[in-house]
Amino acid sequence: MLLFIGVLRAYAEVPALPAVAPTPSSQINLAEPSISISPDTFYTLEEILYIEGRADPNSIVLVTLEKQGEKPIKFTVKTDSSGEWVVAEKTYLSSGNWEVRAREQVGINISQWSNPRIIQSIVTGVNFFGLSIRYVVIVGIGAIFLSMIAFLLFYFRRKIQRLKEGLMEKHLRETEDRFHRGFAEIRKDLMDQLRDLAAGTQGRPLTPEEVEKRDHVLRELEEIEKNLEHDVGDIGKKY
Repeated sequence: MLLFIGVLRAYAEVPALPAVAPTPSSQINLAEPSISISPDTFYTLEEILYIEGRADPNSIVLVTLEKQGEKPIKFTVKTDSSGEWVVAEKTYLSSGNWEVRAREQVGINISQWSNPRIIQSIVTGVNFFGLSIRYVVIVGIGAIFLSMIAFLLFYFRRKIQRLKEGLMEKHLRETEDRFHRGFAEIRKDLMDQLRDLAAGTQGRPLTPEEVEKRDHVLRELEEIEKNLEHDVGDIGKKY
């Protein structure tokens, strides 16, 4: 009995060990994922963005691309049974240097960001309402458009020139016709004067006044013919 009481007394004198609280799941430390492959130079309109890395198996990896002054681009991927993850997306990155980082998520636990890697994006076209058009295509379309405009300008200019030439030829013919009609009327009037003069002096010599009148009429006929030829020639040169 005394021995039992002594054991109980010795047990009571032993200090109690502090209780160890269980580690909550929110305090699990996750290793940072790694980025093993990312492009140094990315032609945004010609290539698929490919990024590869490693993390814990069957976990979620958040991948973010950031550039100052631009809205971040985010991807969420899942690792396979060996811990490998891949981003392979057709996306548009504006020209300049983009910083890509990744972090792992398991439940409510999120790791720190991985070391950043830099991707230099080179833009070889324009992104118009989600439609990517390369500069070489724009240049080709512009060249075709300019060629069409040049052809239309040449066609209409040639057509207007031909129409103008036709109108000038018509005007020239009408002018020549008016000259010829006017000459014919004047010539007829002068010839009538010569016939009247001949009829009035039939059977006798002409007086000096009649000779002067006849010579004057003949000179007028000759002058009219010269002026007609000269004026018609000037009209042809003008047009």
